[in-house]
Amino acid sequence: MPEGYQHLQISRLIPVNERRKSGGFPRIEPPNDIVKHARGLQRQIKSIEETAAKNQEPGFDPRLLMKIDAPTVKPEDFESIEGLRVVSHEQKGVLVLFASQEGLEEFKRRLNEVAQGRTPVRKDILYAIKGIDRWSREDRIGPALRKEGYPDDQVFKVDAELWALDSGRERNEMLQSFEEWCGNQKIKIIDRLNQDPIVMYRLEVTAESLEMLLHHRDIKMVDLPPKYQLELSLVHTPVTKIPQINSPLENAPGIVVLDDGVVSSHPLLENAFGDGQNFVPNSTTSYGKHGTEVAGIALYGDVEECLKRGQFTPELRLFSGKIMDSENIDEGFLENYISEAVRYFSTNYGCKVFNLSIGDTRKPYCGGHVRGLAAVLDTLAKEYRVLFVVSAGNYDGTEDSPSDWLRQYPEYLFQDEAKIIDPAPALNVLTVGSLARVEASREAQRFPSDPAYQPIARKDQPSPFSRTGPGPGKAIKPDVVEYGGNFSLDLRRGIHQINRGPDGLGEITTSASFAQGYPFTIAKGTSFSAPKVANLAARILTIYPEASPELLRALIVAHSKWPEATKELFGNDEEKILQCIGYGLPDAESVLYSTEKRVSLISQEIISGETHHFYEIPLPTDFLSPGRRTRSLRVALAHTPMVRRTRLSYKASTIDFRIVRESSIERL
Repeated sequence: MPEGYQHLQISRLIPVNERRKSGGFPRIEPPNDIVKHARGLQRQIKSIEETAAKNQEPGFDPRLLMKIDAPTVKPEDFESIEGLRVVSHEQKGVLVLFASQEGLEEFKRRLNEVAQGRTPVRKDILYAIKGIDRWSREDRIGPALRKEGYPDDQVFKVDAELWALDSGRERNEMLQSFEEWCGNQKIKIIDRLNQDPIVMYRLEVTAESLEMLLHHRDIKMVDLPPKYQLELSLVHTPVTKIPQINSPLENAPGIVVLDDGVVSSHPLLENAFGDGQNFVPNSTTSYGKHGTEVAGIALYGDVEECLKRGQFTPELRLFSGKIMDSENIDEGFLENYISEAVRYFSTNYGCKVFNLSIGDTRKPYCGGHVRGLAAVLDTLAKEYRVLFVVSAGNYDGTEDSPSDWLRQYPEYLFQDEAKIIDPAPALNVLTVGSLARVEASREAQRFPSDPAYQPIARKDQPSPFSRTGPGPGKAIKPDVVEYGGNFSLDLRRGIHQINRGPDGLGEITTSASFAQGYPFTIAKGTSFSAPKVANLAARILTIYPEASPELLRALIVAHSKWPEATKELFGNDEEKILQCIGYGLPDAESVLYSTEKRVSLISQEIISGETHHFYEIPLPTDFLSPGRRTRSLRVALAHTPMVRRTRLSYKASTIDFRIVRESSIERL
């Protein structure tokens, strides 16, 4: 019994010729009234002083805490003013600093000179300031606490981070003062972490005492401890506990894993396995570790959920094309192996969905010409009418960046080194990035009172290793995201030593070493978010076998959504959200079926150049009736253009849409 209704077909009305002109964005000029600018900053400082005196829990010394928005100013520039001390350099150029009474008076004096039309020393610092504010309660609320709110328990745990002062004497005074304050407020200290780059307490609080924490001058941020965790016992499910697995239907769609090969005898894969071919010359094996791990997710989607249900039901036929080998990869062109594999599986088995979880980390796409493999995929997609689902690639950092994974996340993801890698920039494919689903590592689960074990990302935020776009011509890349894992830190070891070992923050999938008795493993990376989307694309074909690659792409993108946690992480900055997670996380139920309250209208047409197709959208009375409920129309267009690798304008054609409200087509 289907979970809903099949999507409805919609037919076009008439085509008309029409040309369009693109618009532009208004240019924002900086303010040029220097006197007005200085007087505004003076008022802001006065407001901070008044608020601190009334609504702030005092710190260990009397200095004023200020948040200064100055993207172009370096911390040392402010510290050139005696009495100003930068304690944190936040995202978007925000500096947080302590100001002694002497430093504050000097700062005010220089502002007063500007307000009177004179030129003070280092005027450039004052001119560059966009605003001065306090470090507020809202600034102190961590992402998990912001998303989930206060726990229902009367007493609950939080992690409180203090300002990491460089001076040993000042730090000791701050710690002693804070611990005395906690005692006075009946806040229980469970554990303390005191390392050079970070000071953190795990505390037991009430809703009332948490409010006081959020107004304490020496607190940088308060958040909930890691919560979401992988059920590690599932990973150790033995072969003997796997239920009987039936074969998929004879006419089930195929999904092809192009990788280092698949162990076809794995008990979860063998009944669905159709064919495996080795396209690497002189390679001695047809199976691989990585390919087997990718294959389990490609076949079942969410393996963890299947384990929880105790049921594995393959809806697809699984195929394997070995196109890489660690020993022989340099003997020939990968592009040739992939071309041969696509030709073989599309011709012999009619396969339409190919998963490719590989990438060249030496080739991040920072604009300009598209690399060879991406261009080959774009051409193959058009020639064979297939859909490639490609991983965005993994970013493991460089020697210099990020120097502080926890504090510099997610801004380091927008550096050139963290851009999507070949072949992810391909346009006629679905490029998939990664979201974090799990927060609590193995160590965090074993030692729940220790604040040292911290995840980089919170649930539904971009994975710390996921790469960012855009693609050619500012195309949205990655197109979508799925769950692929997280990174963690043991803060006692430092702020730049991420845990690269088996920390339990990945996704459960099939293991190539199943013969040892345990058929599952945990893997992390965009390599394992991509096959989730490939699985969904192939499942569309079980319901709509005639669906084109364009329809597969359009349905998935149309029913993808930005997670709230990601929107909050980026402050609803649409440009950054699009670069990091594209259109968002697909909702499988909406992709596959329509419901009474959510209907998809689909059409597959050929449209010639310089023409415009019209479609009449029938809107039910309920949609138009008054009321406060949210109603929306979402349009997704997908086409497969020719590409020109030698041109900066890589895509040879574009397609666009406009929604028009009229009583009839004759009135347009």
